[in-house]
Amino acid sequence: MDTLQRPYHFLIRRVHSLLGLIPIGIFLMFHLTLNLSAQLGASQYDKVIEGMRNFPGIFVVELVVIFIPIAFHAVYGAWVVYTGQSNLLRYKYARNWFYIIQRISGVYTVVFVLAHVWMLRFGEANFAALQHFVANPLGLIFYALGIVLAIFHFTNGLWTFAITWGITVGQIAQQKWSYACAVIFVILTVVGLADLSAFLR
Repeated sequence: MDTLQRPYHFLIRRVHSLLGLIPIGIFLMFHLTLNLSAQLGASQYDKVIEGMRNFPGIFVVELVVIFIPIAFHAVYGAWVVYTGQSNLLRYKYARNWFYIIQRISGVYTVVFVLAHVWMLRFGEANFAALQHFVANPLGLIFYALGIVLAIFHFTNGLWTFAITWGITVGQIAQQKWSYACAVIFVILTVVGLADLSAFLR
């Protein structure tokens, strides 16, 4: 553990942070936008999903751009959760709560992504299958929480990304960036829940 922290922690932390934005964060925004096609009906959604699945070299693209970065981000994130210590009980600042929620949202997002990929890759990847899944109240809660927590994890990660990379230096810059991240969170959450609402009709 100490060996990991001393020679490599600086580099690994930055790679972990960068992967959270590129390509994982970009893919999240693309995925949320793509799923808005569900608002146009089952046939349009199925057409879009089928087009993505038949895209030439899609497996290689998913492996390099999505699965490997997510795996690295998740494994290192799990190590951070395991070794991290919060001062939540001593100092009840908002950022301490964000620290805790970031770790909870990270763990939940990993479970959510694995379940989502399993269902779409090894089950029926169509409108009807997702509609059937969220028709169950537990399925709906699972998906709604997955969407909101994944977006929170990304947008809160944007805030720490700017600090990690020395973009927001000073309290004022960090405060302004926190407002921007909050706006991004609200916008993406509205889009994500709009995606989900299409399957409730």
